[in-house]
Amino acid sequence: MNYIGFATICISTLFLTASCKQDESIFHTPDFPQEKQLSAQTVIPADSLLIQYPYGLHVNGDNIFILALADNHWMQVYDRQSGQFVTRGIPYGQGPGEMLKGLYMSFNQAQQTFDIYDESLRQLLTYRYDSHTKSFSFIRSQSFSTYKGVVRKAWQLNEDTYLTEGQIGLMNEGKTRFQLYRKDSIWARYDNFPATDEQTFPIFILSASTTLSPDRTKLASATLHGGILETFEVGESAIKPLSTRYFYPPHIQFEGGAIRPTPETVYGFSSLCADNDYLYAVLIGGKDANQFDRIAVFDWEGREQMLYHADCPVFALAACPSDANRLYAIAFSRDTGFRIVSFDLPSAS
Repeated sequence: MNYIGFATICISTLFLTASCKQDESIFHTPDFPQEKQLSAQTVIPADSLLIQYPYGLHVNGDNIFILALADNHWMQVYDRQSGQFVTRGIPYGQGPGEMLKGLYMSFNQAQQTFDIYDESLRQLLTYRYDSHTKSFSFIRSQSFSTYKGVVRKAWQLNEDTYLTEGQIGLMNEGKTRFQLYRKDSIWARYDNFPATDEQTFPIFILSASTTLSPDRTKLASATLHGGILETFEVGESAIKPLSTRYFYPPHIQFEGGAIRPTPETVYGFSSLCADNDYLYAVLIGGKDANQFDRIAVFDWEGREQMLYHADCPVFALAACPSDANRLYAIAFSRDTGFRIVSFDLPSAS
């Protein structure tokens, strides 16, 4: 099972085969000052989680929000304390306020809204949840019509500025990455890929996890194939790199628009979330792509802080703004399926 930011997005390129050949002297296995054990506490058991496949997880206030299509609705809401089902919302469809294919979700803490990018409609859809009426209201949609390419993810930074991850124009005209979009035009871009071999770019497009800090001033990207962790400062008019950490070289083959592992492939990060101080990542750090039981903590400069060893496989992570010493996660078992768990984080000694 591969989890990449809750979605794997396939594209076609001009390259038929790409073998990554890179100076491996720049790569250094992460060295964590401390390692601790974590025990999962089940919040929502598998038999109560009425979903087939989760694409997003957010925990805020009294509720747990899961982006997953169930009973023709995209958002499933559960009580954070009891684990009981509360409601569902955001109907499936392509009418006003409806969603066809929501594969990436973020929460705007300042506006208390959910931003969900609909890959099929090619729009960023914004909703607000009312805890009293237990219902979702549709706020707005934002399309990116000036793109002559594809938007893969999008976040609203403020009233009229959006951060997008996408390809502007045709791939053979130059590979593009992150953009600031305002008033139907692109105001700033960041198109660098941290690889000396230009053909390693598919690992950043097809298999990287990305996350934004709750205050929407910092961005992080972490690759699954190999292990490269990048952080950025996101401002009103520029996207600036903060740090790039090279942990594992990306040994891959790229064929038919898909990344294929080689016998040398080491897997890096399979999930990523953040608060304003730290990044939390599921770190595989080996050749077995199904080892999801290590949670790595970095600061926003990419420095190693802590490595936790969980007692269950972790599919995805979510930090809770109102509970800084606890992480929530979607855990997975081949026998029982998905469940929601929490981890109490021991403080550094």
